[in-house]
Amino acid sequence: MKFDPLVKVVENKLVKLSDDSEMSTENLNIVQVDGIESASVPAAGIITAVVCPWKKIEIDDGNYNEEILAKLRDFLKKLEDAGLFAFVVPQAQKSFSDAEEADSFIKAMVHAARRIKDCTSVLGFAVASELMEKDAGKKLDENSWSQWFINEMNIKHSHYVYFAGKSNIKKYGLVPQTSSCELVLY
Repeated sequence: MKFDPLVKVVENKLVKLSDDSEMSTENLNIVQVDGIESASVPAAGIITAVVCPWKKIEIDDGNYNEEILAKLRDFLKKLEDAGLFAFVVPQAQKSFSDAEEADSFIKAMVHAARRIKDCTSVLGFAVASELMEKDAGKKLDENSWSQWFINEMNIKHSHYVYFAGKSNIKKYGLVPQTSSCELVLY
């Protein structure tokens, strides 16, 4: 299922395609995926950042928590019904020991994206801070860990935009743009 993009990124800011107005990422509604059932829908104009720890999504190697992904989808559909938007913030919660471990993490997040693919409320995904850590002091080019994540997500979700925490960009000495896209800073 492919959607037409609803937003674009201009100078690391989120802009609606419909009217070229900026969407603020300053006052986010931050929701943890493991508390998604009780999460409330925010006020109009507030974007939700859904924090998704890896081990809440992938219980064991290649075994995904379909129950929590269904609850995530239900919440995103509530946002959609209210005309609101969200992005997913993946968290590994530890540094990657090697590319194989990062690959497992990326596959889990791609699986999550597949489960919420029909939710037009989803603007995209944040690049995990643990991937940015692996890119510290380097260029976010086609060989970067961050770009690897974006490339894998874009195979089926080319309408997504990608987000990065301002503090992570600064901490790891990165330019907020990969070889294929400009990142929305939050």
